[in-house]
Amino acid sequence: MKYTVALFVLWQIIACNKEELLKENPTTAIIVPTTPGDMQALLDNEEVFASTTSLNFICADEFYFTDAAFPGMKQSITNAYKYADFSFDQEEEVPDWNNAYTQAFYANNVLKGVDRLRGSIDDKLLAPLAGDALFKRAFAFFNAAQVFTLPYDSLTAGDYPGIPLRLTIDRDEALPRGTVKAVYDRVLEDLTNAIDLLPAGIDPVHRNRSNRPAAYALRARVYLSMGAYKEALDDASGSLALFDTLIDFNTGLYMPNLPFATTNIETLYQSRMAGDGDVLYDAMVKRQALVDSGLLAEYSPGDLRRTVFFTRLSPASFKASYYGKLHPFTGMGISELYLIAAECNARLGDVNTGLDLLNKLLKSRWKTGQYIPYTAATPEEALQIILLERRKELVFRGIRWTDIRRLNKKGPLLTLKHKVQENSYELFPNSGKYALPIPEQVIRFNKLMYQNERR
Repeated sequence: MKYTVALFVLWQIIACNKEELLKENPTTAIIVPTTPGDMQALLDNEEVFASTTSLNFICADEFYFTDAAFPGMKQSITNAYKYADFSFDQEEEVPDWNNAYTQAFYANNVLKGVDRLRGSIDDKLLAPLAGDALFKRAFAFFNAAQVFTLPYDSLTAGDYPGIPLRLTIDRDEALPRGTVKAVYDRVLEDLTNAIDLLPAGIDPVHRNRSNRPAAYALRARVYLSMGAYKEALDDASGSLALFDTLIDFNTGLYMPNLPFATTNIETLYQSRMAGDGDVLYDAMVKRQALVDSGLLAEYSPGDLRRTVFFTRLSPASFKASYYGKLHPFTGMGISELYLIAAECNARLGDVNTGLDLLNKLLKSRWKTGQYIPYTAATPEEALQIILLERRKELVFRGIRWTDIRRLNKKGPLLTLKHKVQENSYELFPNSGKYALPIPEQVIRFNKLMYQNERR
């Protein structure tokens, strides 16, 4: 696998026509970029950095596969969907793992290149490159942790196994798993450093280049998953202070069947579900992945999200992504920040501010003149409202799985259920199965790795 990654990286460099990188022998050094242009080309490679995890979609509760989807489906996808106790095949490549570590590998090479050029090139040229690399590495590690580790819990994070943190360009370095706490500490450290380096403005053309608002937004997402509400609120507010614009669903959509352009005004950073997500993508195209009917019933008349996000057919399927295509969007967006800030305000006792933020967001989602603002008498009532609207607004973004994991730590407890050919399968709150198996390839190549206990 490590040689496959190296060859893939080399092929990408050749495709970028970076001839000066091909003068050395085929060792690790060949992929260390030597100019800011090389670094930017590596970081702009959407084939590498646009892809995020898919097993978090497969395991959550936003859609269901019809029975017609299962013949020919990869067995590991079927097993994940059925919440089975399983292992990946010995030779099976697992995109959710491989994509994350390929992204970290690219980011580490850019950071190495920045270190080599520091002092000989203006830091103003190097800073945004280093910041983007740190952002992308943090995003890769966080996404992988949502699939392959148990959720963060301050009481157990120092004991539960995490994922290896590859911080160098040495492909042969055997790394231990460390702890969940070590993973989150690294993600937060990378994002904190990125914030200081990234530009405050958003590139209107290259939405796959990170920026300070996106770094604040990602750190807010991370803090929320940890239950650090004050910190999440500070970062969501910090991002909105730099960039705050909402699409009015009455007038601001791109076109009826493709409502959002890739460069839409709410997107801070672009990424999408990929890898084994192609199974889900194909099923959506074939109407073999349909939206949960209970979720659809939560959208009231006058709520434009029902027809913007989903097809009019019954049963409905998902149709609209901020990625600009059917592939589900997994990047950073403004509406998520409103919901993080609303939730954290409610949890911290400021009901009025929390609902003010929610009402401002929802007014842009409803038919003009039909939205009636929410009110609540208690923080608990406000929180219940906000969490439901969070589920409806952030549908098919890969966030639901992380939300279920964190919310089950404090309640209300949610048991997930999937059905395959009249057989029902359940995933109970706080089960060890909220961490998917480590790929067998990884365990075979890295003697310091060990398998998750999925009980």
